[in-house]
Amino acid sequence: MKLFTGADLIIYFFIYGILAWIINTAIYSLKEQKYVSTGVLGIPILGVPAILMTIIIIVSSGKNVSYYGMLLMAFIDYLILEKLGLVFSQRLLLKKEIRSEKDRYGRSLQLSCINSCIAVAIAFIFLKTLHPIIFSVVSLIPDFIVNIIAISLVVLLLAALITVYIFARKYPMQGISSNIAKRKNSFGEWISKIIWKKIYKLYPSLLEENFEESSKGILDADKLLEEHGVIFASGINIDKLVWVLFISSLIGDIIETIYVFLVSHIFMRRSSLVLGPFSLVWGLGAVILTLALSRVKRQNNISIFISGFFFGGVFEYLCSVFTEVFFGMKFWDYSYMPFNIDGRTNLLFMFFWGIVALVWFRFIYPPLSKTIEKIPPVTGTVLAFIITAFFICNSMVTSMVMIRTTGRKKQPVARNVIEQFIDNEYPNDVVRKLWPNMNFLEE
Repeated sequence: MKLFTGADLIIYFFIYGILAWIINTAIYSLKEQKYVSTGVLGIPILGVPAILMTIIIIVSSGKNVSYYGMLLMAFIDYLILEKLGLVFSQRLLLKKEIRSEKDRYGRSLQLSCINSCIAVAIAFIFLKTLHPIIFSVVSLIPDFIVNIIAISLVVLLLAALITVYIFARKYPMQGISSNIAKRKNSFGEWISKIIWKKIYKLYPSLLEENFEESSKGILDADKLLEEHGVIFASGINIDKLVWVLFISSLIGDIIETIYVFLVSHIFMRRSSLVLGPFSLVWGLGAVILTLALSRVKRQNNISIFISGFFFGGVFEYLCSVFTEVFFGMKFWDYSYMPFNIDGRTNLLFMFFWGIVALVWFRFIYPPLSKTIEKIPPVTGTVLAFIITAFFICNSMVTSMVMIRTTGRKKQPVARNVIEQFIDNEYPNDVVRKLWPNMNFLEE
C-alpha cells in the first residue's frame, strides 16, 4: 500500500495552500484590523507554503530521513521558492523591478531568512500534529473520488494562473481585484469580521471607545484595553485554564526530566505528546486542582489538603482507567504497595496529592495567575486559541500512535493505509524514544 499518490499530493497542496492563506489573512487582519488581500491568484491559496509542505511530506515519507537534514533542506527550499514567487508576481505579472526596501512584495536576505525559519517551523508542527489527521481523512475517501477532486483542483489552479496572467498584463491590478478575486476577497473579509467580532464580544469596551474607527490592529487594541485597566483572564476562566495547562505541562516536563537525570544520570524524554516538552499529567492535574479547589482556596490549610487528597486520588484512578480502556495498557500499577485501590492509586500518593494541592494554592498558583494576567488581553486570547488547537491536534495524533503501537502486538501487519502511515512514521524504535518508560513497549 502506498502512503500517497499524485492525486493525494494535489489535495494536500491545496489544503495547506488554503490553510496558509487563512493564517496569513488572520495575521494581517489582527495587525491592520481589516482584510488585506494576500497572494496573486484569484483563489484563496498561497503557493509557496503549499509547495514547501508538499515537499516536506514527500521527503519525510522516505527511509533513513534525518529531521535536521529535512529541516535544512526545507529552509533552503523556502528561500528559493520565495524568490521565485517574487519574480513571478512582480516581474512576470506586474512587469516591474523588485525593490526589496520599498516594494511590498520585496524581501531582504535577513527578512527572507527569518520568514524561512518561521515557515519551516510551522510546516514541521503541521507535519507532526495536523498531517496525520488530514492523511487519515483523505485516505477514507474512495480513490476515484480523490482522482476527480484532484483533477478539478488542477484545472481550477491552471485557470486561475492563466486568468491572472492575462489580466495583469492587459488591465491594472484594481481590475483583477474587482473582477477575478471578488469571491476570494469576500471570503477574506468574512474571516476578518469573524475575528474582530469575537474580539469585540470579549472586550466590548473597544466598541465603546470607537476603536474600530480611530485605531488599528491588535497592538492598539491591547494598548487601549490596558489603559482602561482591562486584565486578561481575570479570575478563573477558559483562557486562564488554557495558559495554566500550557505552562504547567511545560514546567512539569522540565521537572521530571531534571529529576530523572539527577536520579539515573540520563536524559529521558518525559513528554506525554508526540511533539513538544509537555507532560499532560502535570498540566491536567494543575487545571483540575484549580477548578476543584478554587472554592476552598480561601479556607484553612486543612480544607485544602483534604480536598486535594480526595480529588488527587480520583484523578489518578480515572487516568489509569482511561489509559487501560482506550490504549489497552497500564501506565502504572501500585498493587505491590499497601493500602492501594485496585492498583490504580494508594493512600501514600493521595497524601502527596494533598501536599501538592496545598503547595499549589499557597505558593505556585497566585504568582502564576498574576503572571498570566499581565499578558496583553487580545494577544493572550489569540495565543490561547492557538495553544488549544495545538494541544487538540497533538493529543489526537498521540492517541493514534499509542493505539496503533498497542495493536501492533496482535496485528503487526498494517491492515490499512492509516496503520501503515503510523507504522512508517512511528515504528517501535521511534515510540521507544518518545516514551521510554511506557509498559506497552515491553515484549
